Amino acid sequence: MKAVELKGVSKKFGEINALNNFTLEIEEGEIMGIIGPNGAGKTTTIRIISGILRPDDGEVRVYGYDVTKNPLEVKKLIGYLPEEPNLYERFTVYELLKYFGELYDVDKKKLEMRIKKLLKLVNMEDRANHRINTLSKGMRQRVAVARALIHDPKIVIFDEPTMGLDPGTALTIRKFIAKLRGKKTVILCTHYMEEAEMLCDRVAILNKGKILDIGTPEELKSKIHSPIVLQVKLNDLNVLRNLEIQGIKKIEVKKHHNVEIFLEKRSVIPKIVEKLGKNILSINTKETSLQDVFIKMVGEDEFH
Repeated sequence: MKAVELKGVSKKFGEINALNNFTLEIEEGEIMGIIGPNGAGKTTTIRIISGILRPDDGEVRVYGYDVTKNPLEVKKLIGYLPEEPNLYERFTVYELLKYFGELYDVDKKKLEMRIKKLLKLVNMEDRANHRINTLSKGMRQRVAVARALIHDPKIVIFDEPTMGLDPGTALTIRKFIAKLRGKKTVILCTHYMEEAEMLCDRVAILNKGKILDIGTPEELKSKIHSPIVLQVKLNDLNVLRNLEIQGIKKIEVKKHHNVEIFLEKRSVIPKIVEKLGKNILSINTKETSLQDVFIKMVGEDEFH
């Protein structure tokens, strides 16, 4: 079943085409990643889906509801975590969740249990009575996740959910998103390529209001032909003089006895290992990543 459908959607801000005849379908239960440089149209896309912005042209449906004709029905179906979640500073964590639960008209008999369940889910049970303004950024982000889920929406939208977080908190948020697979439809906007590759069932690469390509991370990676690189650290570099094996394209010696061997095919790796023998201190292969795909399609300048 299609959870979200955008057909021929366009949106302009003055002379800027944020989205240009944009079409995207998101299946129920999948984690859809949306990646692209600044100004690509990512945030505009999710704001249109959630009913915050109206499209200039085109059709947008969420579980069959037209977002412009049925905005209330659509908002009930969506939980939205913006890049900068504005939380009411003077509320306690519990008060905030209760307030938003009542706004979404969650059944009063179920609301208490819902709050307890979400606090446990985001590991904030011991902070229920703490004011928002006393919490760290990572804790606030977890509260914002709970707020987005308070009405048990079918769709959850995350806009840069780990931006600026410490590695431990970012990992916690990523694990949480992964657990939603199949239970919720998730839309994830992120600048972190490894995050999209790790979490998403499919990824849409945007630039200048259009989709450049869309597919699973593996499908996207298969479309670029990056060389196979064997990264080796050697005890003695002299052993490279006798490394004449068919299938080696070139060898680059780096600092501290690190060597990169560019290969035509993987099948030559065992022969290389046999030749280098006990001189090998460490070894691994460098794989094509989603970042490589992004840079190839969008350009290295846009990545930075």
